[in-house]
Amino acid sequence: MYQNSGYINKRNRKKTLILDINDTDNTYLGSGTEFNIKLKEPLTIDKHSEIYLDNFLTFNCNLGDSYNHSAFALKINEFNISSGVASNTSSNTIDGAIVIPNDNNNIDNYFGTVVHKGKKFNYICDINPCTISSITGKITDLTGDPIFHGSATDTKFTYAITNIANWGATGRYLLKNELVTSILTGGGDGPSSSYNNNILTNTIDGATTVFFTTDAPRLTETDFLNQEIVIILPTQGSLTSRTITLTTANNPSMQLLVGNGRFISEFSIISRE
Repeated sequence: MYQNSGYINKRNRKKTLILDINDTDNTYLGSGTEFNIKLKEPLTIDKHSEIYLDNFLTFNCNLGDSYNHSAFALKINEFNISSGVASNTSSNTIDGAIVIPNDNNNIDNYFGTVVHKGKKFNYICDINPCTISSITGKITDLTGDPIFHGSATDTKFTYAITNIANWGATGRYLLKNELVTSILTGGGDGPSSSYNNNILTNTIDGATTVFFTTDAPRLTETDFLNQEIVIILPTQGSLTSRTITLTTANNPSMQLLVGNGRFISEFSIISRE
């Protein structure tokens, strides 16, 4: 979890801490709850030091296309972050947090890495001599909601039905955060009406890819392989209900992609003495 041997090196004032959280158990990132990650060996800070954020990368975070998702609020309990906050909307969330701009503004970034923070040496806080054995905290959007796998706290993966060639009859588009009645395969597998299935991005009629998330048990690529896929959309405001049937005959290369969430943050800890 970090790049440091733990001993005192009088000639080297800098230590590096790398926090890498891959949401394989779908607990922390999709729910926006507190993580607790043990270091492989304790990190010893032997002198009063300053902490800087060097890099911040994510995989499958939400798009930064709304105020709530315009930035990450990363809290690390082991860092004594005491920042002045003046806000009439999100002070409870950003108080004591590292606010990092969300530069994921393109749907093509899904299932790929996004660099949000590539500039070196951004001061975070001071830290007194101590030994750190684990890193605890949470990462959310600016309102305290999850910033991975949509905004719901019970969604677990990011999915994409891709290589769509033909939607069938012309109809309406899909709205971001729209609750879909069901997404089924021809064999009746996949999320049913008993699960919450949410569209992750505004999607035009006839798009080649549909991004969604669900609180159903994990879907697998093989469940959707060579299967007809049926997406049932309810009435949404002025938009009428619609059933999209993606047949294998019209979409021979169609497939399901499945992805966890992940973020990596790199910190420099530099002695002041």
